Amino acid sequence: MSHMVPKKFEKMCKKIFKFNRKIRYVAVLDKNGRVVSGGMRRGIKALEPKEEELRLMAHIVSESTGRETWNTYFGKTIYTIIKREYVTLMVFHQNKRLVFITSEPGFDIHEIPDVREILVEHMEMQ
Repeated sequence: MSHMVPKKFEKMCKKIFKFNRKIRYVAVLDKNGRVVSGGMRRGIKALEPKEEELRLMAHIVSESTGRETWNTYFGKTIYTIIKREYVTLMVFHQNKRLVFITSEPGFDIHEIPDVREILVEHMEMQ
């Protein structure tokens, strides 16, 4: 794998953090749920214990691949939003990768198309 890819992802993650202060976490995941690039915003503490992180990523990936069954009927999933009490979870499907983003509950979901625009701009070359 070329070294250009992670650089491009790093730049994208920074741009997403800059886009909205309420974004807590941005990560590009491979198909096994491993973080290829990104992570927690500096100075922000994760809500889940460190030992749960891998399980959370595995869950995100398995849920996303499980949804593929419905592609024939509904088309591909573009993104998924899970609004919880303490955090909003967003999963974007981008060129065989997943981009997992979390934000503070006050994040305006009307800004999701703008976030997706940043992803598309940085990931379409993959």
